Amino acid sequence: LASFATVLGLSIIGYVPLVKGLLVLLIGLMLTGTIKLSEVKRRFPIELLAVVGSAIGLAKLMIGTGLAGQISAALFYVLGDFGPYGAFIAIFVMTVMFTELITNNAAAALSFPVAYALAMGFNVDPLPFIMAVAFGASASFISPFGYQTNLMVYSAGNYRLKDYVLMGLPLSIIYSITVLTLIPLVFPF
Repeated sequence: LASFATVLGLSIIGYVPLVKGLLVLLIGLMLTGTIKLSEVKRRFPIELLAVVGSAIGLAKLMIGTGLAGQISAALFYVLGDFGPYGAFIAIFVMTVMFTELITNNAAAALSFPVAYALAMGFNVDPLPFIMAVAFGASASFISPFGYQTNLMVYSAGNYRLKDYVLMGLPLSIIYSITVLTLIPLVFPF
């Protein structure tokens, strides 16, 4: 705990970047035998890291190649008559659909560049769009595939996809109405 607090303190004062400090601490704990490699492998979800890392890499690629700008330009063309609020709703719905199929981190990583570029296209504050991505990525209620805990309960409880739809769809509708109403009030365009 003292070594963790030291790394955290060094990061706060800006002496060592947090990720690098924690990586050195982890290696040190493994070299001293405090933590076994098998324990690290068991606790560290390599598959999840691969999915999230791939999604972040894809998001950077979308920004770097201009694909995010092209997608947002197409959305701007389709949604231009609906204004920023219509685009805001579209980004939220797109992120919710992504998060039902892939992990929430991957959904946010894929939706963020499009949302940001779309906000810039409408020349409005991007914060409501960013919040739409954040809340949309946290809305995996309809399927068991978008969130790890949903998937764990799915198999352990012998649930069917129909059970998730029956319970999750009303919850998702209430959640969406609340989010789409309150975000523009708290974070205006």
